Amino acid sequence: MFMNTPIRVAASDPLADTCFRKTNPVSVLPSTSSTLRFRSIFPFVSLSPVLRHQPGLLSFSSKADKPVESEVSAASGGAGVDVSNGGVIGNDWIDKVKDAWHSAEDVLGYTGEKAKEVSNKLKPHVEQLLDTYPYLKDVVAPVGFTLTGTILAWVVLPRLLRRFHNYAIQTSVLPSGSLLGNQVPYEKSFWGALEDPMRYLITFMAFSQIGMMVAPSTIASQYVTQAWRGAAILSCVWFFYRWKTNLLARALATHNLAGTDREKLLTLDRVSSIGLFVVGLMALAEACGVAVQSILTVGGIGGVATAFAAKDILGNVLSGLSMQFSKPFSLGDTIKAGSIEGQVVEMGLTNTTLLNSEKFPVLVPNSLFSSQVIVNKSRAQWRAVVTKIPLEIEGLDKVPQISDDIKNMLRSNSNIFLGKEAPYCFLSHIDSYYAELTIGCNLRRMSKDEIYSAQQDILLQSVQIIRKHGAKLGSGSFQGTTTQ
Repeated sequence: MFMNTPIRVAASDPLADTCFRKTNPVSVLPSTSSTLRFRSIFPFVSLSPVLRHQPGLLSFSSKADKPVESEVSAASGGAGVDVSNGGVIGNDWIDKVKDAWHSAEDVLGYTGEKAKEVSNKLKPHVEQLLDTYPYLKDVVAPVGFTLTGTILAWVVLPRLLRRFHNYAIQTSVLPSGSLLGNQVPYEKSFWGALEDPMRYLITFMAFSQIGMMVAPSTIASQYVTQAWRGAAILSCVWFFYRWKTNLLARALATHNLAGTDREKLLTLDRVSSIGLFVVGLMALAEACGVAVQSILTVGGIGGVATAFAAKDILGNVLSGLSMQFSKPFSLGDTIKAGSIEGQVVEMGLTNTTLLNSEKFPVLVPNSLFSSQVIVNKSRAQWRAVVTKIPLEIEGLDKVPQISDDIKNMLRSNSNIFLGKEAPYCFLSHIDSYYAELTIGCNLRRMSKDEIYSAQQDILLQSVQIIRKHGAKLGSGSFQGTTTQ
């Protein structure tokens, strides 16, 4: 584009101008539009009168453009600038930017065409050189490719990935692996997980050129393509495994993670690892030429027959996997499912072991938990305790005072949970021989021994309050304490 643009290189020195015209007679071509187009690319070339009139300095101009240049120079050399012409000047600059953009596109297109022409001209010479010296193609090229790939994999690639990681932290354009809201170090990030798989993949592909050089007919035609596919699949599986492990490790490292969520993440880690292994194995077999689809078809038919024969086992296994994700209970919890109650001591894939109140181990199939309502007593924030104490009928007039004192005693007890409902004490039953006083409260979450001790303390203090007011315990049927 520049070769077709008429440019006159004018110097204020007549001798220099004459010499330039003698040595370059084709440099002066009359074309006003082309000269304006060139100056649209470089708008500052003809705006300065100082550059045009300094001895020995060169300026780009054309004969047909001298009146325009004098006007621009006069405008730029004026003492004042009219503010009302700001819009016109802005439009001129927009037009100049557009012209510069189109000119740049022309330059790039012209450069591409020239590069293609040069490539077409050099291609026969390169082919002739390779035919003349076969060792260049058979030895130098593979070794050079191997060395280049190794340098890229072990020197350039880590630095490039670290730059991507830093850029991803500063902006949100690229993934950085900061899913938990904080900045992630490079070793635990998306790009850190990508480094080793890409590095070894590029190194393997580079060194495979040496194998092609040693046995070009056998290795190149039979094994290289499959080996590259297998290496790419293994690298992808390795990358996903590293990235998944980093994400779950950061999630497990948080301090505000509940116990059930932590167990869910551990289960997800195990299941995802198995899934990645199976998918990678199938993809690797497919890349090596094994008919995986046929194997899956035959295996599906056999799987249906096996499912009918072992439906109970499969039901227990599926229920066990479901409980691993839903986590209705954990090890050490006291649960009740139907008529079965006890403490969980072991959780397997097909059955769960409970320890009942008599300390006998009870093996429960996992399919039972999918069809029964499960009550997990260990996850309750509080436990409701209801106690019924019989009184003699002669002390009914003292029941209001006794009830108030018992409620005050329960409110001051540190083991009582006051978040949901207040403790209560009232006269719930009257018979011809005795009356019944009902006491209820919510105990905080504690161990079984602590619960028994707290219930005993509540009963003893209640009896002391009853005796302090002169009432006597009745001889009716004592209901005892009920814990929910």
